[in-house]
Amino acid sequence: MTGMTLFPTKHQIDDLRAGDNSEKVVMLNMLVFKKPEDYTQYSREVGKLLPHYEGRVIWRGQVRSVVIGEDVPGFHAVMLVEYGNHDKFLAMTSSDEYLAIKHYRETGLESQWLISMSEMK
Repeated sequence: MTGMTLFPTKHQIDDLRAGDNSEKVVMLNMLVFKKPEDYTQYSREVGKLLPHYEGRVIWRGQVRSVVIGEDVPGFHAVMLVEYGNHDKFLAMTSSDEYLAIKHYRETGLESQWLISMSEMK
């Protein structure tokens, strides 16, 4: 699974910040687990933080099969999480509460793709 990682680059964070901060942002999470039970704990803890950052899980589910496409990485799960804007997402991920639980994410995931999306106009 080349090209996958767990942490953003500075350039990726700068690109996120350059977006329109007046609109909601939806994060598309494509996940490969290493220790699913640790990621489950992470999800529980993050779920408690989300409302404080105008966040909510829109949808989550297991990957069943690839219908269109070749050489698609073997993702285990996909999740859509909405935030009030990208600053709220960045504030959450740098908060003391988040930093105290992020180790569950790091031990639970082998790799992740995280894509920031806004509504199509």
